[in-house]
This record gives sequence, structure tokens and C-alpha cells, in this order.
Amino acid sequence: MSSQAFKAIVVGGGPVGLTAAHSLSRANLDFVVLESRPRIVLDAGSNLVLLPIGLRVLSQLGLLPAIERASSPMDRFRRIDHKGRDIGDTLWFTYFKENHGAYPRVISRHDLMQILHDGLPIEAQAKLLPNKKVTCVSTGTDGVIVTCADGTTYTGTIVVGADGAHSTVRNQMRVAALQTTSGDLRANEEKPFLTTYRSMWIRFATVPPIKPGDASETHGYDCTLQLFAGEETSVIGIYERMEEPSRDSSRYTEADEHAFISRWGHLPIIEGGMTIADAYTSRTQAGMVNLEEGILKHWSFDRIVLVGDAAHKFTPSTGAGCNNGIVDVVALANELYHAFRAVRDAEGETAFPDKLHILAAFNEYQQARFATVKDGLEGASQATGAATWSDMTHRFVDRHILSRQSLVKFFASRNAPVVAKTPVFEYVEGEEQMIGKFPWAYPIKESGL
Repeated sequence: MSSQAFKAIVVGGGPVGLTAAHSLSRANLDFVVLESRPRIVLDAGSNLVLLPIGLRVLSQLGLLPAIERASSPMDRFRRIDHKGRDIGDTLWFTYFKENHGAYPRVISRHDLMQILHDGLPIEAQAKLLPNKKVTCVSTGTDGVIVTCADGTTYTGTIVVGADGAHSTVRNQMRVAALQTTSGDLRANEEKPFLTTYRSMWIRFATVPPIKPGDASETHGYDCTLQLFAGEETSVIGIYERMEEPSRDSSRYTEADEHAFISRWGHLPIIEGGMTIADAYTSRTQAGMVNLEEGILKHWSFDRIVLVGDAAHKFTPSTGAGCNNGIVDVVALANELYHAFRAVRDAEGETAFPDKLHILAAFNEYQQARFATVKDGLEGASQATGAATWSDMTHRFVDRHILSRQSLVKFFASRNAPVVAKTPVFEYVEGEEQMIGKFPWAYPIKESGL
């Protein structure tokens, strides 16, 4: 048992970081969220797809009505090749609805962030701090100290790194591991993620022939794109196979964007003639990033633990990245809940778990998530490989297997029991909103029970 009160320092105020804020607020635990950007809610970034596993958690937090108002459901992807020829719709999303009770929904990052922010109590919103670029994380026997570039410091019990693929917390965790005896056994690689694809995303007004709710993919050698159309704006993500895979990060300029458009601007976005170049010309926002892939061997060290893209990075083809980050928070919160319950059952309701309890919770969290995340990463990589026709096998699968709805339904049903084992918060009461053919293995806690 620890005599010191528990406080979590969450680094990263994106969707996963704000989900962590909700988890801590619902547990009546003290926390602070440190975000490097100038505001918590920014009108920046591409759209996100919320799958049933993520939607169910947000529903448990009471956010589903707001999510439904700000998002569009998707029942299928229309698929064409680089010449605009139909290669068959895919109904993965229809089978998600049948199996798990909800269509995936496409939502802008801004709208999701606004909903997560506004869904917190006022006192919890005050703990979300922008303009806090973390520069150092130090751990000790009694807790952690986090230092920011502006000179401010924050002390707590644990640090949760929710700061993305280029995580400062992950780098600090590696340094801490290497500074200890036999620490190299607990240290991750300095550059753990491999980039095989780069991406350009473009936001533009939804105009004919695109209609609100449209979801489309263009497939072919070395490049694929996904379109998600909202009521007012649409977003395309274009994924280009790089000449050589790299573990180095890249920063892209407007000149890089123009070169990208010169290579791929002719590709159709949707049947009807609109091209990538058309979207770029009428863009309201655009950007380029690398699509890192990989999974860390160690998700925690000492009092530091990683969630979401800081621990594992997906290509976006299956929309699984943000959703798995949300579920990471759930799994971590449940293990901390177990640690609190064990101590308080033995010592009383004012007791707090000590370092050994916390480290055990971190280990249990990774064990609960690792295999599922690894499988999801492989699935996302295969999906991107198929859409970019990376070899003859992928091209055959894309054109002749994924166009057969009986086979797609078979694969979706085969995977459904795994999806149904996705956890929800054990200590948050709510009502089940998603009921499909496959019952959820972990029910939402009913009110009063």
C-alpha cells in the first residue's frame, strides 16, 4: 500500500489522451493532460473511422448521441481501379452492423475532439493543459516528474504516454531503461516503426458527383486512396508505396505535395470523373505524413506506460488505429481498477496501490492487448498491400476474393468472436446500445449493480 495519493500525468491530448481523461475522471482519480499544441480542440487532421469496438466505449461514456449527430454511418466501400473501372463493392461494414450492432462511422478529428472535451465535467476540463511540450520524464521510488519546455513541472504517480507515433514519452522511457542495470533488456528499439507508405490527405467541399455518406476506394499498383464524404466536407487519404522502406521520420513541404500531385493527381476519386488533382485544387486543408507500422516489445517501464500510437502504429486502411488506442485505455484502466480494488479490499477505501501493484497492472495490460493488437496490425498491413497491388497475390485477392461478398461475409464472421471479446470499462455504468449476432463477452455494467 502507498500512503501517497494517486495522480496520473497523461501526455498527449488527442482522442486517446482525452479518453484516458474520461477513464480517470469516472474513477474519481486525479490527473492532468499535457498537450503540446496551442489548443486542445483544433480544426486539423484527417477524418477518423470509429469501429464498433471504439463506438461501444464512447457509448458507455454517454457520448454516442453526440457522435451520431456529428458523424456518418458507412455500410460499404465502392471500389474502382486506377482507370475508374468498377472492381466490386465490399460490405465489411454491413457485416460489422450484423455481427456487432453498429455501422462504423466517419467523423472529423475536430468533431471527435470537441465531443470528448465537452463530455468531461467542467472540473476535469480544467485539467486539460495546452502549450505543454514535454521535454523530460524522470521516475523515482515515490513517483514521477514531468518537465515541459516552458519550465513548468508536474509530479504524479504514473505517466501515460498518449503522444502518438513520434512519442517523447516513449523516447524518455527508453532512456530510463538504458540507464538501469540490465536495462537494455527492457529497452525498445530507438526507431521501432517501419514506414513502407507515405500518405497525403486532402479536405475539400462535398460537391457532386460526391454525395454525403459516400465511401469509396481507388486501388492499383503502388497507390490507393480512401474517400469519406461528410455533409459539408469530404476527406481523401492517398497511400503511396515508398521506393524503399525507412525507419527515419520525414517532414514534408508544399513542394512535396505538388510532386505527389504530379504523380497521382490523375487518379479518380469516385466514379464520375473527379480526380485527386481536382480535390487538391479546391482543398481547404491538406498535409503529408509517413504511415509508420509496428509494435513495441515493451509498453511500459517503471512508472511509465504507453497507449495507442505510442505503443503500436497501424496503417489507416482498416480504420483500426484510433479504435485500438481507445481500447488500450480501457484495458489499462481496468487493470488499475483491479489494483485499487485489491488494496482497498485489504487496507480500506482510502488506500492507494504501491509501485509493485502498479507495475503488475502495467504488465497485465500489455498481456491483455498484445496479441490482439499484433493481429490487427497484420490485418491493416495486408489490407494496404492488397489495395496497392504490392504483388500478384495481393492483386488477385483484391480483384477476385474481396469482390465476392460470400467470402467477405465468411471472413467477417470468422473474426467476429475475436471482436466480441473487446473489453469495456468494468467500473462505468451504462446501457448496451450495440446488439448483434455475436454477444459481447464483457457486458457493460448496469446501473445499480
